[in-house]
Formats: sequence, structure tokens, C-alpha cells
Amino acid sequence: MIEPTTLSVSGDRIVATYELHGDPATARSRADALRVEQTIEFPADLVPDDDIQREVVGRVESLDEVGPEVARAVVSYAVETTGFELPQLLNVLWGNSSILPGIRLVDVSFPDSLLARFSGPRFGIAGLRTLFDAPSRPLLATALKPMGLSPERFADQAYRLALGGLDLIKDDHSLADQEFAPFRERVEACATAVRRANEETGGQSVYLPSLNAPYDQLDARLDVALEAGVGGLLVLPGLTGLDHLRHLAATVDLPIMGHPAFLGSFSASPTSGIAHDVIYGTLMRLAGADMSIYPNYGGRFSFSTDECHAIADRLVAPLGGLAPAFPSPGGGMTMARVPEIVEFYGPDVTLLIGGDLHRGDDLTRTAAAFRAAIS
Repeated sequence: MIEPTTLSVSGDRIVATYELHGDPATARSRADALRVEQTIEFPADLVPDDDIQREVVGRVESLDEVGPEVARAVVSYAVETTGFELPQLLNVLWGNSSILPGIRLVDVSFPDSLLARFSGPRFGIAGLRTLFDAPSRPLLATALKPMGLSPERFADQAYRLALGGLDLIKDDHSLADQEFAPFRERVEACATAVRRANEETGGQSVYLPSLNAPYDQLDARLDVALEAGVGGLLVLPGLTGLDHLRHLAATVDLPIMGHPAFLGSFSASPTSGIAHDVIYGTLMRLAGADMSIYPNYGGRFSFSTDECHAIADRLVAPLGGLAPAFPSPGGGMTMARVPEIVEFYGPDVTLLIGGDLHRGDDLTRTAAAFRAAIS
């Protein structure tokens, strides 16, 4: 038994909802384990009736059966347990519980005292609409493909796509610092090509290099990108960390697209992990993505219409003072589906079409047709 502890806490609490899979007795056991495992990870019976027991250990606010072998537990945590830092916030929400079977984080709400510590998207929907002089239409994005091309050929792609009037021309997420297209050479060539196209057309296209670099090279790659005059950044927080995204959004005055690579294991299982709308919506936006890329329904991935709607809703729902962010559904989208996708999401969407734009013999003409499809 430890000595009693007195703490000064605000009373503000984070509220997380977990789906617990199993029979009712298993659900009750898992809910009780959650509140301890996510906080003190210490035998609760060894903690006296003090402020650690009353305030630091999580509280099971409710536990309800919602289906056969499924219950929902609402667990709250003192905001002070996060240290008001994103890595520790993620640790409190899902740290050790990520190792346990049959538990899925499906909802979370934050007190204003925590949200005030985060900047969120630097531009958000309103800022990007101003940047691209697009007061009401969807934004248009594409990716440079395929891996294996030279910097010169990627730059030619970027130039022709910018001539066609696309807003955002990003690296494919698989482009890094490969020998056939070294990061510095590719980024400098593509940034120059997009600027040249804008000078010729009066357009406002931007190029976004992918910052999927080793930790000790992230700053150097960012410096290369900034020196080249890029117009935005593609960030892969599943690889480099959500807090890397947060740091970039807080310190670099460029739009950021968040990419879902390596995040799929969080949402793929229906009985464990993190709900689609929480990981690709709430957390991506909290970390500072101006646009969140995720697989659209009906593409080559398995997201449902309900899951896609939920992600889009989370990206614009009230979240303290944080700006709303653009949903950016992609993953095998085609030109033929543009009207359907716009009808599904409305105008506040960044349409992402990659490989399908390369069908035909004139990339600029195809890009212009993409632009015309949303007029």
C-alpha cells in the first residue's frame, strides 16, 4: 500500500467511448481494466482512497449493452493525465489497450482546456479556399505516379497537371529518397515545374512533397522543400508520428495533407483498434492536417459509405476553436465518379484522383477535364 496522495486537479475530463466485444461479464471486466490500464497501470487495490484513486485512475461513467456480445463503455480521464501533450494524450486514450483484444475506441471528446493547447489546421477549409481562390467549389488533387520515374519525368508530369488547373499536385506517398528519384532533385524539379506552369497560366497550383523520412532526416528534408519553394507538404503520421504532423502545422506556414499510410491497422478490424472517424477525422485534425486523405467507398479499399460520411463529419464538427479540415477521399477514384462523389460529400471536399488521370495521351487535357467536371 502506498501513502495517500493529495493532488490539485481542475476537474476537466476527457471522455472516451470504447466498444467491448464479448459476453457481459467480459465487458464489465474489460471496462474496469481499461480505467486502470490507461492511467496508473498499477494494482488498484494497493492505492488508498486518495486523489490518485479518485482523480488519476479513469472512471467508468457508463456501461451499456448495445448488441449481441457488444457493450459500450464510457470512460473519463482527468485532463492532467495527458500532460497537455499529444503523445501522452494518445497514450491515455489507447496506449496499453491497443494490445488487448476485443476493445475498440469509437468516440472521444475533449475539454476546452485541452483543445486550447492545440493549434489544429493552420489553414483549414476557409484558409485553403482563400489560398486557391475557390470560394465554393471542391478542391482538386492528384499524385505523381508511378514510383520508378526520374525527377525530370515527375517534373514533366507536375508541369502538365498544373497547366490543366489542378490545385494540389502531391508526391505519391511511396516517393521518398530512392536512387531513381532522389528527394532533393525531385522536389526542386517539381517545384520549379509547377511555378513555371503557374506563370504561364496565372494559376495557383501547388506541389506537395512527401516527408516520409527517417527521424534524423526529417528536418533536412523539410529544409530542402522550403528552399525549393514548395506550396504544401504531404505528411504520413502513421510513419513519422501524429506529433510530427502537429509540430509541422504549428511551425510551417504551408498547407498539409495527412496521408493514411500505415494507419490502416488501427481501423481495419471491426472489433479492435480505433474507429475510422476518430483516427482519420478527429485525431488527424487535432494534429493539424488541413486535408485528411482516406480511402473512399467503392474504391480498391473496404471503407463503407457510413464510415466515409462519419470521417467527413468529424473533420468539420465543432472542436473547440480548431478550424474545420477538408476530407480528401481517394484510393482508386475515377473521373466518371466525380459527380457522384461531389453529391455525396458536397462542395467541402478535396477530390483526389491519381492513376485514372493518366488514361489518354494528353495529361493536361485530362486534368482540365477534371477541373471542368466540378464546374
